[in-house]
Amino acid sequence: MLRRLTRERYLTDAELAAFMAAVRDRRHVHQPRDHALFALLANTGIRPSEARAMVRADIHLGRRPWVQLHRARLPARPDPTNELDIHAEVAAVLARYCSEMPPEAKLWPFTKRQSERLFHYYRRKAGLEPCYRIFTLRHTCGMRLWRHTRDLRVIQAMLGHRWLKATHAYIHTPGQAIKSALTMAMQGA
Repeated sequence: MLRRLTRERYLTDAELAAFMAAVRDRRHVHQPRDHALFALLANTGIRPSEARAMVRADIHLGRRPWVQLHRARLPARPDPTNELDIHAEVAAVLARYCSEMPPEAKLWPFTKRQSERLFHYYRRKAGLEPCYRIFTLRHTCGMRLWRHTRDLRVIQAMLGHRWLKATHAYIHTPGQAIKSALTMAMQGA
């Protein structure tokens, strides 16, 4: 299967804000569940399959909130990348959703197809293009990290990639940035 490499592989800040607003504003019994799922995916860059595998015992909401990941692609060993710190706002959303759950309860008992359909429901509500899919949230997190750190090793560790080459797929350089860099380089010549 050939992947299309286009600029639509990640959401801009405005698109991400519109998507999360659509999730937050829904008046439905499952809104806390959906908000917790998409806040976690957008702010940690974990794979949707990793989120679907999580149970309540994987969420640690103490002074330093973190989640325990079960990364299918990494060997099963004690690894610091399997424990991922989360932002306090994401921890608050998770706390509202899973405070009453028993430790063995699955947080998101979805199939891959169900989670993708849920993403597309909110994507349409936010008025976003149909080219986006749930994995776009992982690319969005990788791109936001790139803009703030410019460190591929940090992004590699955060996303749980074994090879740095895999991390390069998450870095998208807008055409305007390339034009600006070329213009500045030509002025110095």
